[in-house]
Amino acid sequence: MIDILKEIHDRFIKNEIIVQHCEGRIKFYKYPETADDTKPFIIISLLEPPRETTYASDNAKVEHFSVQVDVEAIDRMLVKEIQGQVKQILKEMNVMQELGGLDEYFEETKRFVDSRRYSGFPYFLYDAF
Repeated sequence: MIDILKEIHDRFIKNEIIVQHCEGRIKFYKYPETADDTKPFIIISLLEPPRETTYASDNAKVEHFSVQVDVEAIDRMLVKEIQGQVKQILKEMNVMQELGGLDEYFEETKRFVDSRRYSGFPYFLYDAF
């Protein structure tokens, strides 16, 4: 079984732009209330459990993943820049953007949020490929 959230996280922390703006602020599922929210941050969540999809000899060889990646910051264009890097990294993993998501400014938090859904088959993570 692949821990897709860790795989994504590990690729994000190798990206110069993401590290420059979000180092130490890439979290799974929710951002802690006590964490620094004055700087940009990323939240990675599974939208559903991984699904076995590719079989060989009645054994699952690959799983299909659906994830959501939220980028939040005070600067709208910085949110877009970071989300552009996210999209490119996930595309390299064969995980593509899907319909849906959110692109909004929240007055209560004074932050812009770009929330996108991605899904795909990261074949290269599996020994069979």
